[in-house]
Amino acid sequence: MKRVLITGASGFVGSRLVRAMQNEYELLTPTHAAFDITSPEAIESYIEEHRPEAIIHLAAISNTGYCEEHPEESYLVNVVGVENLASASAKYGCKFVFFSSDQVYNGNLELGLLTEDVAVSPENHYGRHKLLAEQRALQLCPDSVALRATWMYDAEIEGAPTHKNFVINMHEAMASHGTLRFATREYRGITWVDEVVRNMPYTLELPGGVYNFGAENELNTYETACAYLAMMQYEHPEIVIADTERFAEHIRNISISMQKAHKASGGKISFRSTLEGLRTFEQK
Repeated sequence: MKRVLITGASGFVGSRLVRAMQNEYELLTPTHAAFDITSPEAIESYIEEHRPEAIIHLAAISNTGYCEEHPEESYLVNVVGVENLASASAKYGCKFVFFSSDQVYNGNLELGLLTEDVAVSPENHYGRHKLLAEQRALQLCPDSVALRATWMYDAEIEGAPTHKNFVINMHEAMASHGTLRFATREYRGITWVDEVVRNMPYTLELPGGVYNFGAENELNTYETACAYLAMMQYEHPEIVIADTERFAEHIRNISISMQKAHKASGGKISFRSTLEGLRTFEQK
């Protein structure tokens, strides 16, 4: 069994990934106290003792608003932490896979599904730090795999953390007949976390590089919400309000193309589109 170290194992994605991989892999899931990613010494000591063959790095500060207000902390965790792990991975011969974000595209003006080779210029600290982490990791450990993940959702599951997400927000609004505002000038993929977890083992086989990783979606966020209500046959579409003012400076397109990862994995990595994923989730 391949020995895999997972950081952030108690988090939203990590807890679900551990459940999915625990029978096929020997998993190392250290706590922050045992494995401080901001400390090169702590990382090397742990890896020297436990000798993982691969590292899946999920621990991060992912709240974009918090990162905007605390850029130094975001840089320390989201950039320096990745640098430290990439350096240790190169030294000890570990395969290093980590989450970047579709937020690296948040300054792009092109429409359509974006590929990894387009020039990017993120407009917030989180996006800039994720891009910098990609660059530093590949400099230090060229075999690193950076996954540009999308917004994710899941139902509440006992024993696994769940945050507010598209599906939970929509279900709450439908139950209470409340209203939700969705931007007409934003395009983004929204991905069921089960699909992320299902595809993660295949990322350990990818050549080093940057890969989009999530559901494709060419609808704007308002259109996605309307399509979801229609799918659910909900009779009060007025609970979804078109927000035409958000992202007034320019359209915000962070919709990703999955062609590169699909091809590089020999077709193993595949995601349903956002609407197909939502339909499958609701039918489960």
